[in-house]
Amino acid sequence: MDLLDKYQLKEWWLQALTASQRNQVANDYRPMGLPIGETPYLYQDLDKTDSNNGFGKLSLLLTLSYIAGDEAKHILQTKVENELLQCYTAPDSNLIDAHLALASLIKHHYSLRTAPEHYEKAKEFCLMQISISSKLVKKFRHLEKPKELKKLQNITGIKDPYYDEPQMLPSHTGYKQLAIILEKEGNIEGALKLSKQALKQGWTDNYEKRIDKLNQKLAKQKKN
Repeated sequence: MDLLDKYQLKEWWLQALTASQRNQVANDYRPMGLPIGETPYLYQDLDKTDSNNGFGKLSLLLTLSYIAGDEAKHILQTKVENELLQCYTAPDSNLIDAHLALASLIKHHYSLRTAPEHYEKAKEFCLMQISISSKLVKKFRHLEKPKELKKLQNITGIKDPYYDEPQMLPSHTGYKQLAIILEKEGNIEGALKLSKQALKQGWTDNYEKRIDKLNQKLAKQKKN
């Protein structure tokens, strides 16, 4: 079983991409700079490789899209978005994988915001990422401990502060980007409410400063 089998992508992979596209992507996919072997890492038996790389299905597809040529890149990005919608509604979905994929998609579409369809897509993915944010707080504060580390801790009794103590939340692309969008659109109240919600949840983006700035803008707006 290889990575494509693991994530049930093999049939799609063979049908959606040409042989030359598959060869290019597979040969260029080298996690952590692994050397090129006779068999591309993507096709290697997981029993013979380190499969515990933290990737989910969406992260794998996104990574492949980054290294793909133009035509294959579009095919892979479309697949990511389709898979994301399925993952978003599934009760047992990998929320961290979805969160990270959404962050990448927001940045991608916002970078192309001069085209209306990309601008709207960026806003859509911001909303999707924000809608699962409350569920992600606990997952990011208390990271899941690898089984190997649990075994070592049982033997040594040594704690790991990265896993055994609450962590600071990272930046949240959806909150940050949508607040900027709303502010630029003139919806200061919306941007303010969003920033306050992000601050309350604990995401790290210097929201106190943004809230102060938005309050000042709102006060000026009300005077006029």
